[in-house]
Amino acid sequence: MKKKLLRIFSSVLCLCMLTTACGGGTEDAGNGDDGGEAKDTLTIAVQADMADKDPINGSSTNDTLKIKANVYETLIERTVPEGEYKPLLAESWEFNDDATELTMTLREGVMCHNGEPLTAEDCLFSLRCLRESSNTSVTDHMDLENSYAVDERTFVIVMDEPYMPVIANLSFPTCVMFSQKGYEEGNGDWANMDIGTGPYTWGEWSIGSSVSLVGFDDYYVEGQPAIKNVEFRVISEDGNRYIEVETGGADMCYNLSGVDIEAAEANSDVVVFREYTTDNCYLSFNLRNSPFDDVRVRQAIAYALDIDGAWEVCMDGVGQPAEGLLPSNIPDSIADVDSPYHVDYPVYEYNLEKAKELLAEAGYPDGFSCRYHVGHMAVRQAYGEFFANALGQIGIDVEIVALDAATNSQALKVEHNFDIYTWGISATNGDIDYANRFFYTDNANNIFGYSDPEMDALIDAAAMEADSAKRSELNAEIQQKVLDECVIVPIYQQEDIHCYTSDLQGFRNGAFQAPLLKYCYFA
Repeated sequence: MKKKLLRIFSSVLCLCMLTTACGGGTEDAGNGDDGGEAKDTLTIAVQADMADKDPINGSSTNDTLKIKANVYETLIERTVPEGEYKPLLAESWEFNDDATELTMTLREGVMCHNGEPLTAEDCLFSLRCLRESSNTSVTDHMDLENSYAVDERTFVIVMDEPYMPVIANLSFPTCVMFSQKGYEEGNGDWANMDIGTGPYTWGEWSIGSSVSLVGFDDYYVEGQPAIKNVEFRVISEDGNRYIEVETGGADMCYNLSGVDIEAAEANSDVVVFREYTTDNCYLSFNLRNSPFDDVRVRQAIAYALDIDGAWEVCMDGVGQPAEGLLPSNIPDSIADVDSPYHVDYPVYEYNLEKAKELLAEAGYPDGFSCRYHVGHMAVRQAYGEFFANALGQIGIDVEIVALDAATNSQALKVEHNFDIYTWGISATNGDIDYANRFFYTDNANNIFGYSDPEMDALIDAAAMEADSAKRSELNAEIQQKVLDECVIVPIYQQEDIHCYTSDLQGFRNGAFQAPLLKYCYFA
């Protein structure tokens, strides 16, 4: 099995530094106090602006969730890269014998940003809001109408049937808890509500420019956050984000550009953090419309894409070419060479002649024209240009459409106004069921518009199967079906690469590639 390693390259020279351990959720954070005036603002250079303040928005971009994850919290935390589920807002949980009821107990002393204590009723209300949002899959198989509070800190989630991924779903970054009273007083207007439980509260948002957060004085972990102010500064030009860190304009840079990695690693004043994610970037199609509703057209495009060549040209050594439908570091991925269901990838090996044959067979011997939505990221735009040239060789004339994150998400997820596009697929909550549901009819992540009752039944069966061997078999069948029908074409596995100044200590990455800033402090 390819072993995914957490790679942290650092050269940290700290003289006369008081070293303080940065512990888990119940320990005090270090404060870096050396007797001088403590630095109280963490400045982070980010690639894109936050799209909205709605923490339960299932269409949130990764850039947006990186910010929201510090303001709102989940009941359960999934650690990375270990993939373990640990207490966060909930101190414990327990299933009944037939896994149809899940009893959860909140930790003591959790306060919401509006000054109200977080209660069991708040949690049930939060889950019911999720059920009514665009993020409904998080509450799959929960019978929330019959779920109930036992006391102020204890509540029971009733399941309509046993559902193995429920714990994973409760760790999902948009499955957050908040104050019912605050929500009702704010009329559900997230833009003007601050009702979460996280270590930071909302500060100022200068749209297109910056977002600031302020430490929450009543956070339930004493000493956290150690850094009282955070400013996210939007710097869309890749190289300029690292320059900000190098010159002292920022303390941290999210999404370090591949071309800057060598310089950053050679800089003794900078730490570079690298970690493979559970995300594949993929190319897919609008299956609602012709010609992409024809599997032969989709397969033709797949044959025309040189996956390895594109990675070498576009990625500057970041990540790796896709090794399967899903990365091998996801349990039950058939990209894992040790899996009994392993499938070599790419399934559609680069072959322009085969691509032309399939197009002709589908009735497009001279090709056609289409729009390719690549979003705002420079790397996806580079892939777009590479693939546009490749598709031109089989007669497909491609118009590149590059939009900002929010507008692109609206076009893809809401309006379905696209032909082909690039996006990401992941088992964000650590369970393959989350990735499977990209292919479930009416799921919010089903951007491509795939619908097959047989697939829906397979996904449900895998999610409810308690026998791990049988569940692995069903998960393999799901992945194979997606590959056979060429619903998506995975192109590369993503890698988190951030950098920060060497005086910043305690850095931890969290689920959904959202760094946990509450652990950070300045030495």
